[in-house]
Amino acid sequence: MIPSAFTCTGPYAVLIMLGIKRVENRSACPKPAKGRCAVSCSKSFCKEEYGNFLQWAAHALPEEEFERIPAWGDVKDWPGKIVGACDYEARGRNDLRLEGDNAARPPCQWDEGYEYWWDLSEVACFDRTISCGGNVGMWQMPESLAAQVAAADALARCVGEQVATAEDAARLFHAAVPITGRMEGFFVLPLDDAGCALSVPVLVSLGHENGTTAVDPREVFGEALKAGARSIVVAHNHPSGDLTPSVADIATTKKLRETGKMLGVSLLDHLILGSDFRFTIVNSSKE
Repeated sequence: MIPSAFTCTGPYAVLIMLGIKRVENRSACPKPAKGRCAVSCSKSFCKEEYGNFLQWAAHALPEEEFERIPAWGDVKDWPGKIVGACDYEARGRNDLRLEGDNAARPPCQWDEGYEYWWDLSEVACFDRTISCGGNVGMWQMPESLAAQVAAADALARCVGEQVATAEDAARLFHAAVPITGRMEGFFVLPLDDAGCALSVPVLVSLGHENGTTAVDPREVFGEALKAGARSIVVAHNHPSGDLTPSVADIATTKKLRETGKMLGVSLLDHLILGSDFRFTIVNSSKE
């Protein structure tokens, strides 16, 4: 269980979610030990502030990082919501330097003038924001939110974990499924020679609300090959709660298994996920 939340300005929340390793500053708190916390976006976040941030980012960040920054319309609903989880570590102000700084390029700061700076890394992003019900502020988090952040934290740490059974895979997929909301999503979990997870489950296809999702083997195995997988487990959720494999589910399993044979990447299982950690296996034969 993660007992604390970290409230930051919108620009910092954007940098954290992009995985750009920068620093955050808070003066009203004691220096904490390194640990895990949720990141919530300040309710004061506004379009004008974001515009100022974009002007700063245009000259302070490398071009490839600047191009990843979302438009205002994509982040305008973030204020007052939990947007991710990260590690934090208190450091002195003398440690404030951006990556890539050198003598020819002095440090650029999105500076609020606080006394302490925190390094942020190992970011676990939420694919949708979580409403901050209750008093979410410095070092406080309702139990309901803490449970969701803990789940995201566990999912982020699954890389390298051995997936020996369908139950092991289902546990990881169930942690990833909430990002699809009420829609059906199709995920792939790439594994190495030893059956260890090479990444978190990757969402490769998303259906319309209350509708099924089409699956392209090229996207499934594209993600697998990108991760260097030797085998994969795939899964999709049935929002209806009915875990009976459809004709399309069986056909998809057969198609993926045949494609995997040609590419040298084995399909171990295709799971259908329901609520309460239930699942069924579609055509689990490993012929």
